Amino acid sequence: MEININQIIDYYAQATVNFVDIFTNKMEPDRKDIGRTTAPGKCGLVFPLAGSACFSFNGTPYIMEPGMVVHAGPQMPIEIHTIGDKVWEYAVVHYHIPAEEAAINSLATQHFLINTGENSKIINLVQQLIESYAMPGSMATFKSKSIFMNLVETILISAKMKVLDTANEMMEQVIQYIHEHYSKPLSVSKIAQEFGMERRRFAYLFEQHTGMNPSSYLTEYRMRRAKDLLRYCDSTVTEIAECVGYVDSFYFSRVFKKSTGMSPTAYRKIMMEEA
Repeated sequence: MEININQIIDYYAQATVNFVDIFTNKMEPDRKDIGRTTAPGKCGLVFPLAGSACFSFNGTPYIMEPGMVVHAGPQMPIEIHTIGDKVWEYAVVHYHIPAEEAAINSLATQHFLINTGENSKIINLVQQLIESYAMPGSMATFKSKSIFMNLVETILISAKMKVLDTANEMMEQVIQYIHEHYSKPLSVSKIAQEFGMERRRFAYLFEQHTGMNPSSYLTEYRMRRAKDLLRYCDSTVTEIAECVGYVDSFYFSRVFKKSTGMSPTAYRKIMMEEA
C-alpha cells in the first residue's frame, strides 16, 4: 500500500512508540515461507539486508530489496518467496503502541512501503540494534530504545529526501516539457495531467523547485521566445503569437505589454533601432 510520507511522519510524531524486539532471518534462493502471520499486538518494520524476495502481507505483494522498508500491522498473513540466486536476508523490528492509539490511527494496523533509497546509516543502525538487543542489562535496554528512535528518524528523513529528489527530477522533466511544447495550447491542468499529478500538488512542487508558479513560468518563457522572434524574424505579430502558443494575437499583445511594458510592435521598433 502506498502511503504519503507526510502521513507516515505524522503517525510516528503522534504515536507513543515503544521498541519491543528485533530478529534477523535468512532464506536460500527459490524458497517459500507460507502459513504464518505477523506477531500479535506488535507492529513491525521489515528491513531487507541482502538479496531480494516477494513479501506478501494480507495478500498484497512487495518486491523487497535493500533501499526500502515495509511496515506491517499485527496478525497479518505472510508469504515470502525468495527471488534470484542470492540468499535473502532481512531484519524485523517490532514496536508497540497503546491499543487506544492504534484504534484511532489506522497506520498502526496497515502494511505500507517506505522508500528510503539505499542508506548505509540505516543498515548500520539496524546492526547496532541487533547487537544492543542481544546484550543483558538495563543500560543495553535503554540503548536499544535510543537506537530504535534514531533508526525511525533516519528512515523518515531518508524517505522524505527520496521524495524531494524524485520531485525535483520530475520538475526538471516538466521544465523540459514546457520548453519543447510552449508553442502548443498548454495549461497548468494539462501539464499536471501529462505527468500524472493532481493540479494543486503539481503547482506546489513546481513553485518549490523554480520559485515561480507554473502559469507564470510558462508565460515568462513564451515572452522570452516572443522577444527573440520579434528581434530576429520578419514574421508578423499574429504569426509570432501563434509560434509561442497564443491563438488570439490581441490577447498575446496584452500579455506581452504586461510583461515588458510595451507592445510587441513597439518592442520590435526599439530593437531595430538599437541594432
